[in-house]
Amino acid sequence: MVRKWVRAFKDGRTNIHDEERRWRPSVITDDFIQKVGSKVKENRRFTISSLSEEFPVVSRSFLHEIVFER
Repeated sequence: MVRKWVRAFKDGRTNIHDEERRWRPSVITDDFIQKVGSKVKENRRFTISSLSEEFPVVSRSFLHEIVFER
């Protein structure tokens, strides 16, 4: 790890901060949260598993957060 930093500074790096990375765009938007909310309103006896089948692009833990904490 140290060798990596030494090499980077020899190659011209001037700071110790990580460079910004490009990430995938988030699928979690206000529109998505509203869609989850309307599914919950359609069926108040939902389960996180059933929501996970409807919205496979997000994890169950995040669906739980959307439903119970937002």
